[in-house]
Amino acid sequence: MPEIKLKLKKQPDFPLEADVISPDNLAGKSTAEIKNLELYVANEKTTIGEFFSVSGKSGDAKELKIIIDGNLSKVKRIGEKMTDGEIIINGNVGMHVGNQMSGGKILVNGNADDWAGAMLKGGELEITGDAGNYVGAAYRGFWKGMGNGVIRVKGKVGHEALTWADGSVVAKRFPTLYCGSAGSFLGMHGHGATIVVEGDVDRCAGADQVKGTIVIKGKVSRLLPSYKKIGEVKEIDLFNGEKITGKFIEYSGDHSVKKNHNVIDKKTNKVKISVNGRLYIAA
Repeated sequence: MPEIKLKLKKQPDFPLEADVISPDNLAGKSTAEIKNLELYVANEKTTIGEFFSVSGKSGDAKELKIIIDGNLSKVKRIGEKMTDGEIIINGNVGMHVGNQMSGGKILVNGNADDWAGAMLKGGELEITGDAGNYVGAAYRGFWKGMGNGVIRVKGKVGHEALTWADGSVVAKRFPTLYCGSAGSFLGMHGHGATIVVEGDVDRCAGADQVKGTIVIKGKVSRLLPSYKKIGEVKEIDLFNGEKITGKFIEYSGDHSVKKNHNVIDKKTNKVKISVNGRLYIAA
C-alpha cells in the first residue's frame, strides 16, 4: 500500500491552513512535489516542506495512506473534502479536520478542535480523544449539515454536535455519530440523524428535531418539555439497521416544531401532526 509520512518540524505562529493535505491532492506525486504544495499561514503562502518533513511513496488516492506525526493543534482543515484513502494523525489536530469529506477514513489519535467532520457527506472520521464544538454540524448560513457517513468520538463532543443533520432511509443516507458524552443542544434541527451516546449529555438534546434517533445511555441534565414520554423499551432499531438493547425511556419530539408534516388519520379522517423524532434515555 502506498504511504506518505509527514512529520511536523516546527509550530506555526498562526493557524496553518492545510486543506491540501488529503489523499486526493497527494496522489501520484513525488516527495519533492508534495513538499512544494501550497499552504497558508495567516495571509501568507507557504509550503508543506516548510513545516513538514516528507517521506514515503505516493500512489493512487484510493490506496494511499497519509500518516502525520506531531502536535497539530494549530493545523486546520486536514482532509477537507477528501473522497478516498486514509489519513492517520498521531497527535491533537486543529479545526475543521475532515470537513465535507465524502469518502475514505481519518483517524485522529488525540483530540480534535471545533468543526470536526462538519457537513460530512460520507466516509468515516474517528477521534480517540475529545472533540470540540459543532462536530458534524452545518456551517453558519447552511440548512443542511452532515448528510452521510460515520463520526466516532471516544471522549466528549462539545456543544451543538450534528446540527441540521439530513439523513434519508429511502436514499440510504445515514449520518451517524457515536460518542462518549456530549454538550448541550446535541442533534439540534435534526432531519434524520442517528446519534448514540455512551454517557451523559448536557441540556436540550434534540431541540427542534423533526426526525432522527438520539440514544443516550447516561443522563440528560435537562430534558426539553416539548418531548412527550411514550414508555419503556428494551430494544431500539436505528435507521442504519443496527439494534441497541437495554432499558430506555422513549420520548417523541420535538413537539414545539411548527414545520412538522400534517397528515390525515385514515381511521378518524382528521388531521394529525406527525413527529418522527425519537429520543431514548437510559431508564
